[in-house]
Amino acid sequence: MWDECMIYSRYGALGAICFVAVAGMFSAANRSMNYAPAKATVFRIDRECGFTREAPGGTSEAVREDCNSTGEFKEISSAEKRGKDVDGTAVVKVSYNAPQDGSYHTSELRFDGHDEQFYKLKAGDELAILVSKDDANKIRLD
Repeated sequence: MWDECMIYSRYGALGAICFVAVAGMFSAANRSMNYAPAKATVFRIDRECGFTREAPGGTSEAVREDCNSTGEFKEISSAEKRGKDVDGTAVVKVSYNAPQDGSYHTSELRFDGHDEQFYKLKAGDELAILVSKDDANKIRLD
């Protein structure tokens, strides 16, 4: 009985490994067939952070505001190693030349407080992106 369980667990492990390998190959094939690499330049970042603000009388309220207006965000984003994530979103506006025809485009990438880019990106940074071969306005981070 124990030997049968070991055999089934090995089949399960082998199946999981095969699944991960096939998913990786599909992802790589999708990237090469449907996207072309390009460089994008960040020209604007809109970061919004969520905070809980204590109001007079012991009540509290949830507030969302520009992350750069708070000292706490500056302290967290400049730290060598982050100890916590911020409840926030960032809309990063980029410009690039489409690899298909060299035409100029702008688009957006979105990040949240769990992404390292949320903290480290600044205007003027260059990013490696993938541009859809079907729609030059559709991009994703490489």
